[in-house]
Amino acid sequence: MNDTRCPAPIGFADVVDYWAGDLAPAEEDRIEEHVFSCADCARELAAAEALARDIRSVTREGRLISVVTDSILNRLAADGVRIRTFTLEGEDVVPCAVWADDDLVVARIRADLAEVDSVTIVTRQASGEELGRLSDVHVRPGQREILNAFSAAHLRKLPQTLVHITVTAGADSGEATLARYTLEHGGSFDR
Repeated sequence: MNDTRCPAPIGFADVVDYWAGDLAPAEEDRIEEHVFSCADCARELAAAEALARDIRSVTREGRLISVVTDSILNRLAADGVRIRTFTLEGEDVVPCAVWADDDLVVARIRADLAEVDSVTIVTRQASGEELGRLSDVHVRPGQREILNAFSAAHLRKLPQTLVHITVTAGADSGEATLARYTLEHGGSFDR
């Protein structure tokens, strides 16, 4: 039996950046040339395009909880998706809220990710109710932040509450906590 898989697959981040138009022309040409000659990578690009279409749809329907890239955010913003961003770094409590015209809320989670290749991100209300869990989130070498996106429609349903985000990574003795953050969710506002 012959192995027909691509010997030099294009990474998912490059596929997303290609789709979003965030690559230098030479890199874009390299990917196009490869995709036109490689059925596996052409399928990956088609899957990325389908994912992007689905992200716009589920964002507006209030069903999105996902890790995204800056390229995806830029493309969504260019397509008219209203994005609100909060940066989580250190131990400060970050005040946050959702406005009536927001479609997507993004937590820019900054942490020391140097020694890990994947993490789990758990978001809970102060009551302990889990709002979202993202497991096995891939971390690239040198990555310093993870963009955790929630549909604003999902967050509008929350009362005023503290929201805790915990980032963990697997370790020989179990999961190790890398970072903890607290958001003070002020609710939903009209302009």
